[in-house]
Amino acid sequence: MARHTSVLVTGAGGQVARALRALLGDIRALTHEELDVTDLEAVSEAVSGTDHVVHLAALTNVDLCESEPARAREINVTGTYNVVQAAADARSRVIYLSTDYVFDGRTDRPYREEDERRPLNVYGITKAEAEDVVEATVGSLTIRSSWIFGEGHNFISAILAAAREGKPLRVVDDQRGLPTPAEAVARAIGFAIEQRVEGLLHIVGDGAIVSWADLAEAALHEAGVDVPVERISTEEYIRSSDKPIAPRPAFSALDVTKAKRIGIPLLDWRAGLESYVKRSS
Repeated sequence: MARHTSVLVTGAGGQVARALRALLGDIRALTHEELDVTDLEAVSEAVSGTDHVVHLAALTNVDLCESEPARAREINVTGTYNVVQAAADARSRVIYLSTDYVFDGRTDRPYREEDERRPLNVYGITKAEAEDVVEATVGSLTIRSSWIFGEGHNFISAILAAAREGKPLRVVDDQRGLPTPAEAVARAIGFAIEQRVEGLLHIVGDGAIVSWADLAEAALHEAGVDVPVERISTEEYIRSSDKPIAPRPAFSALDVTKAKRIGIPLLDWRAGLESYVKRSS
């Protein structure tokens, strides 16, 4: 990244933000406690004088979004609007992180950037609305990703912790997608800043499409933890839960043909998983 380029990152407590800080180093990254994106005045002050705003702040707990739609919309949509407005005033460029959950999963091939969005849950709806807000900004970039794992809490860390505590592992086997190392998204963002990539881009881990149960078994294998995984359906998981569960797409793999054509440095998700598990041990 050019030395004179200044980068502000919102949502600095998240996995991608941590990977981005490790990759780029000299950036200004603000956590939710340091910058509430629902506060337009605070956002405007933070963005002033910045060349690029990497907007990662979001309410990403899918089930919580379903239970608290107003809060989800305030953070994910209004917060994004504030970032975009402040960036426009400061003539800053916005790079936004979105999700595979803007799709409904009713397809038999990986989703391309131009495919129609049909989100099934509040989280996906609010992220799709935020995409529209960002798209209206000149020079902006939206990156969609999925099943991210990196430093912080995620599916893999939860699985490994449960296995080491001796808890039974019952994992959904009828939702399929592509896991993504947080570092892969960070690399793509760094590339996009350098090369001024604009528009819409899918970034996921390179490799085979898997289910959550497949991913759980792969993580346990890498960690050397010999615990069986009971493969269950989404319906079984919902019945066994003591809290409301938001609907999720059965298939949400994203096509990365465009990213490869541009020259984005992708990472194999299995190699990323091996590295992540070693760091977490």
